[in-house]
Amino acid sequence: MKISKSWIRSAVPGALLLALIGGSLAFAAAGDAVHKGVDLWMTVAGFAQTSFANEPIPAGFFCEGSQPFTGKVLFQGVPLAATPAGSLGGIDTAVRRLDDAAFNAQGEATTRIQLLALSLVSVKPIETSCGPYDVAVSLAGEQPVTTMRIFRTEALGGTYSAPLALNVKAVFTPVNGDRSGRREVTRRIELGPGSRSVWAYVKAPQYPAGVKIDTDGDGRPDTVLPTSSNFLAGVSPAVLKGESPARPRLAASTSPAPAQMPSCPAGQCPYQSCHCDANSTDPHQSSSGCDHLHCVWVCVTCPANTTPRP
Repeated sequence: MKISKSWIRSAVPGALLLALIGGSLAFAAAGDAVHKGVDLWMTVAGFAQTSFANEPIPAGFFCEGSQPFTGKVLFQGVPLAATPAGSLGGIDTAVRRLDDAAFNAQGEATTRIQLLALSLVSVKPIETSCGPYDVAVSLAGEQPVTTMRIFRTEALGGTYSAPLALNVKAVFTPVNGDRSGRREVTRRIELGPGSRSVWAYVKAPQYPAGVKIDTDGDGRPDTVLPTSSNFLAGVSPAVLKGESPARPRLAASTSPAPAQMPSCPAGQCPYQSCHCDANSTDPHQSSSGCDHLHCVWVCVTCPANTTPRP
């Protein structure tokens, strides 16, 4: 039975909410090479979605005689299992940078990247002709490697371009608990880079040393995170050199309401970085007509006459 890979694209860090752990933001020396490491994110409920309207799940998938599924699925993050327990808060996605990246004379550096962990579930069950199903998404097996380009546009950081490729498993489980009705599909999917992808140099560790996380979706931590690096994805450089603004905090809940937007460093405001399709770079592009959508929260310098959110 063949399932098109396009439907599951939004299950990738769709709507990734910047998630940073404890401590204050301190700057590394400007111009330093970017060290290899892991970037951690938290998904906002409802901002990752996919539609099966254009390429339905075929008849007979859920049970004998089931109708094709053409509906939409909204996703939210589930915190990755970690030891020590709770050490990463609500983190549900981890992306690994595999190499140190040294800047050339033009201020550009490259590194290989790979998805390390992903944990998403449907916001509510999907309705099928065989009854309601919960949907859970995780990574499946060895992950593809893509190239990340990092641009130093100012002394303390800049922007980056990070297209992703990954192997994803989606598990459909009947809400009534009947394990015999469990179904799953595994697909390789590819995503172009998002818009407003920003970064800053940091010194303070972004997560505790020795943390182990679940990378295969079985609920058991199996991989120790590498040492935190000097690269902070999702936050643009500080407005004033030498400042040490408070690190953005984890959102109090996964609600996409404005009151739950992440807190950003002084002088910066939260914005969404969205993909409407694999080639989209417009954060305001409408999702109308798209069969997937995912958005990432980033903290960028506030425009003039804008008061940063608390």
